[in-house]
Amino acid sequence: MKLFCQRDHPNGLKVLLASAFSGNAVTVVEDKGVSSGAVLEVTEGNVTFHLHANSAVLFLLHKSKQDLADGWYSQDCEKWLEWEATVFQPALVPYLTSVAGGKEDKSLRAVMDSLLANLYASNQLNNKDLSAISVVFFSSLLPLTSEATSLTFLEERHPTLLAYINTLKEQAQYKGKPVRATMSAEQIKEARCAWLQPPPNSTVSAARVAPVLPVEGESNILITSALPYVNNVPHLGNIIGCVLSADCYARFCRLRGDNTLYISGTDEYGTATETKAIAEGLTPQQICDKYHAIHANVYKWFNISFDHFGRTTTEHQTRIAQDIFEKLDKNGKIFKESVEQLYCIKCERFLADRFVEGTCPHPGCGYEDARGDQCDGCGKLINAMELVKPRCKLCFNLPEVRSSNHLFLDLPSIEPSLKSWLATSSKQWTSNAKVICDSWIRDGLKTRCITRDLKWGTAVPKDGFRDKVFYVWFDAPIGYISISACYTDQWEKWWKNPSQVQYYEFMAKDNVPFHSVVFPSTQLGTGENWTKVTHLVATEYLNYEDGKFSKSRGTGVFGDQVIDTGIPSDVWRFYLLYLRPEVHDTAFSWVDLQTKNNSELLNNLGNFVHRALSFVFKFFASTLPPAKPSESDYQVMAAVNQEFQQYTSALANNRQRDGLRYILSITRIGNQYIQEHEPYKLIKPNRSAEDKERGATVTAIAINIVALVSIILDPYMPETSERIKVFLNLPTHFQRLPRLFTQFLPSGHVIQEPKPLISSIDDEVIQKLGKQFGGQASAEKKPVDPSEVARLEGLITEQGNKVRKLKENGTASKDVVAAEVATLIALKGQLAAAQGVDPAAASSKDKKKKKGGATVKAEPSPAKTPAAVPNGPVDENEGDKVRAIKARGDAPKDEIGSEVAKLLDLKKQLAVAQGIDPATLNSKEKKKKK
Repeated sequence: MKLFCQRDHPNGLKVLLASAFSGNAVTVVEDKGVSSGAVLEVTEGNVTFHLHANSAVLFLLHKSKQDLADGWYSQDCEKWLEWEATVFQPALVPYLTSVAGGKEDKSLRAVMDSLLANLYASNQLNNKDLSAISVVFFSSLLPLTSEATSLTFLEERHPTLLAYINTLKEQAQYKGKPVRATMSAEQIKEARCAWLQPPPNSTVSAARVAPVLPVEGESNILITSALPYVNNVPHLGNIIGCVLSADCYARFCRLRGDNTLYISGTDEYGTATETKAIAEGLTPQQICDKYHAIHANVYKWFNISFDHFGRTTTEHQTRIAQDIFEKLDKNGKIFKESVEQLYCIKCERFLADRFVEGTCPHPGCGYEDARGDQCDGCGKLINAMELVKPRCKLCFNLPEVRSSNHLFLDLPSIEPSLKSWLATSSKQWTSNAKVICDSWIRDGLKTRCITRDLKWGTAVPKDGFRDKVFYVWFDAPIGYISISACYTDQWEKWWKNPSQVQYYEFMAKDNVPFHSVVFPSTQLGTGENWTKVTHLVATEYLNYEDGKFSKSRGTGVFGDQVIDTGIPSDVWRFYLLYLRPEVHDTAFSWVDLQTKNNSELLNNLGNFVHRALSFVFKFFASTLPPAKPSESDYQVMAAVNQEFQQYTSALANNRQRDGLRYILSITRIGNQYIQEHEPYKLIKPNRSAEDKERGATVTAIAINIVALVSIILDPYMPETSERIKVFLNLPTHFQRLPRLFTQFLPSGHVIQEPKPLISSIDDEVIQKLGKQFGGQASAEKKPVDPSEVARLEGLITEQGNKVRKLKENGTASKDVVAAEVATLIALKGQLAAAQGVDPAAASSKDKKKKKGGATVKAEPSPAKTPAAVPNGPVDENEGDKVRAIKARGDAPKDEIGSEVAKLLDLKKQLAVAQGIDPATLNSKEKKKKK
């Protein structure tokens, strides 16, 4: 069979993959004149016929020895292959052409977006087994990953689909026999020497003694992971973004023999904790105690190997943070400035950013529930003073602006020292950390307020400010130091010893500014010789399927839930590290988790380990036989060494995903080695002495590869690593990373009876978990009770009249009026619920309007406040007021505009309370004007 194809054409790749997987060889003939990209010429008997790519794939796979039940062909197969050729490719090719030309066509992108969404939603892409559909669509989709623009498109819009493509890349690479690279004479010689002359106790290191302290002349590694907020439960993205990534590296450093200290804890001060305490009816300290225990339990289940997991609500934190502040103040790095803040009269407090909500001020957004620090609608940062119609989150009252004195860190005066330090330190940071840091430095640093008008925090030790606390982002990084002080009173040996300590910080990218600029500037400003970060390791984000993690919506898996899934913690560690978002955002997928577990863990790693152990246990009475390696065996050892050395390099540079893949490559080499030589056949009683000797050699070498795997697997799957060591009768602790593959287990070494390492995850489990964590379905509407609606309408009329009279009299205090208004709001909420309308959902409908099929965000609208609650007559009064102002003829436009805005706001709120879509109301108003 001949394949006539254009160079690098996706259709040619389809046929080549089908050829490789089916075992039907084809001869490739480059032909630029093939308009479809690829044509397969087939001769059977005296008949020659030509097949286009998709038909060729079906022909080759059907012609192979594969049974149709194996998944190569499905009932809808031909339909989807026709759709790919007639619908998908005609849209894909022009889109790729526009991308390659440097100017992405937005209309073509929209078409592709829709087609890709439909394709993945169809469930035809089954990444558990290679099929005709997966071969065809993998080949077509692959070019989307080769251009930066289209790759970004996939990352942003279809992360699960991108994960599918990457999975098929790996399956395509390793389908059948993996290709083992040709080893050089030097590599083979090195492998032979390492096997024949193993160093004594090459894998045993001294026991660790607490407290771990720096040792002069040794490699001293200090590791911290970003302190998680104590007010919530960490989700999978939080876990891989900091604590698990840091743990993987800490375990590797200990294997390597480094003197390593891993410190972390919960960040417990600040507004977020106060907010959570109010929501749960607890004190801030009770919230901290509750959630610190939850965090500690989650990380214990994940086998995170902290040397100490502490918290920031300690005397050490207070003492050290205040001491650092006083040194900054003494050095002239702190100054006072009056700041305008929002103050709630009813709550009698200045409102921290998270205690303020309102309408987002950014053009084109208008999200009505934006927080005082950030808008969840557009994702942009906000100054609470910029919110449109701000409201107190606690009592919904309209706050007023008041001045308050605060303390600022003078970052501009520290900037020259910071730049000098960054010039050498940041060279070893991850690229995203450097980019984020540079963006802050590029336009010059601004002064930063480091105090807040809160009660829950580290008190400010300065006259005139003792009623304030430190801002959490000034205070929290100091927690690394104070937690170390809780671990050992000799903490300064780690934290004031930069010449002997390498300091690694692990975090997600959103934490980078405070660790790359604010915290180092704080250290530099004191003038003391602090240990500062030498390696800032930042990840991108892990998403959940095609969306985000949300506890309130029940979307995604959180730490307290993962324990109950029935999937072992090692499998979770494996999959999260396999997905670790090192270069771009990645997406968790249940189907992909199942695939990785069943293929990479069960069929690859678990299968190799169990087979090798079983050979020794069954055929050699649990005792390792002597080995007499041949030249081909040393080539295998050299191949293992090559993967092992790449593993070491990858982990040393925190390319943790790559490190895991090199382990899996070693187990593939082991599986191939067993498959090629079939020692279970060579050692049968009827075989020759030479065959039996050969079978013993292969078994001994395979079991030593298992020993290597048991050591290097520890950073990723510590429980599995320990189980393998138990089977091998190796020490489970104090293992040290060898330099090369060697005889870890000599002839005569006795092992224990092996048990299966990995369990399969079946479809039923995945479907159940996917449904469980896929988000809460909307509740069915309750039937409307006319009598209850009538009752509430009567109460609302009565309460509305009461509010009007209070306002007309003008003698009632603001607090009394606000209380009655709050009662009116509550009654209208009850009425909406009785009518089967969700007031919050109804309110949000006007945020987006449909225009020509595109979604357009509405203009910002004033937020609801107790001082402006609509009730029929109140609405009319406001209308009369507007008409009167216009009739005067001399009112400024600003005054008219302000009153008109109030009127529109009142009408909108009245519509919501009545269960009417405000957008519909707006359209009626426009018709009236016409």
